Amino acid sequence: MKKYFKYIAVIITVFAADFFSKAYLLGFFANKWGDSIYDPNVICAKCRINGIVASWGDLIGGDYGLSNLFNIHFIWNRGVSFSAFNFVMPIILSVLTALIVLWLLYYLFKKSDVYERMPLAMIIGGAFGNLVDRISFGAVADFIQWHIGGFWTFPAIFNVGDIFITFGVILYLINMFINRRKCLRNLGE
Repeated sequence: MKKYFKYIAVIITVFAADFFSKAYLLGFFANKWGDSIYDPNVICAKCRINGIVASWGDLIGGDYGLSNLFNIHFIWNRGVSFSAFNFVMPIILSVLTALIVLWLLYYLFKKSDVYERMPLAMIIGGAFGNLVDRISFGAVADFIQWHIGGFWTFPAIFNVGDIFITFGVILYLINMFINRRKCLRNLGE
C-alpha cells in the first residue's frame, strides 16, 4: 500500500482543491444574494433558456472578471461535460458517476501500470469532487469561464475538478502513446 500513498495524496489534494474552491464561491454568493444559491432548483427555475441553465451572473447583472482570460461565471450544471444529458435525473447521474469512480479506484489499485496511476489519481479526485456536488445538490457547481478578451469564449464553464479530470485524461493519453511506442520498439528489436 505504501507505493500508492502518493496517488492517494493526489486524490485527496485534488478533491480538497475542488471542494474548497466551490465552498468559498458558494459562500461568497450566499453572503451577497442569499441561501437560494445553494438550491439548483430555485436558481434554475429562474434562469432556464431553452432547457439550458443560464448563469447566475445573468441574474445579477454580469460576471466577476478576473482577467482577460478567466471570469467567475457561476452555473449549476445538471448534466455532464458541456451540460450534456442535463435532462437525466440527478440520481441516475450520481449512481453512474459513483460506479465510474469505484471502477477507476479498483483499476488504479489492482490493474494499473505505473504510467497510468498519476493521471488516474487526478481523474478520480476531480470526479469525486463532482460526485459530492451531485449527491449534495443534484447538480455540479461550475464557475470558471475561459475567454480571450471580448474576442472568444470557451463554450463550457467548468470547475477545479474538471480541470484535473481534463489534465488527467490528456496525461493518460500521452503516457499511453509513449508507452505503446516503447512496447512496439522493444518488440521490433
